[in-house]
Amino acid sequence: MMRMKSLVIAAGLIVGGLIAALSPLAVDAHETRVIGDGKYQIVVGFKNEPVFAGDKSGLEFWVTEAPASTPAAGAETEGAPVEGLADTLQAEVIFEDQTMELPLRAMWDEPGGYGSDFFPSEPGTYSFRIYGAIGDVDIDETFTSGPETFGDVQDPAPLQFPKR
Repeated sequence: MMRMKSLVIAAGLIVGGLIAALSPLAVDAHETRVIGDGKYQIVVGFKNEPVFAGDKSGLEFWVTEAPASTPAAGAETEGAPVEGLADTLQAEVIFEDQTMELPLRAMWDEPGGYGSDFFPSEPGTYSFRIYGAIGDVDIDETFTSGPETFGDVQDPAPLQFPKR
């Protein structure tokens, strides 16, 4: 009896994992782009993906020196992290016709990582604008959520329980 119960639990976990993996809400991506005349690489996205309207999330990004060569297919190559940018870069979040400044802070445990928290209040497409200077290079880049970048903010209603 105990063996049968263990098999049922294991099967349930496998099926649950497959459902979560195939769910359209389970987007977990960031956009990677070479910026600053090819000198730097930036990886940008939301915190805590998937993001749901009303939940705490925010901007997170990492800046590294651009790789010296193009990596082979499927390989990830990063240059040295670029630190000290919380003082030289600015960021804002954009939703439809509204813009909000995001105060940047360095991630304490990830060199070259930066972020800012906010609560996206509406489902939909959001953009992050990051601008200022990295060393002697001025940058002004906008990153927009979507199927090819990082996930849009989702409506939490289908997953809320109990229903009222």
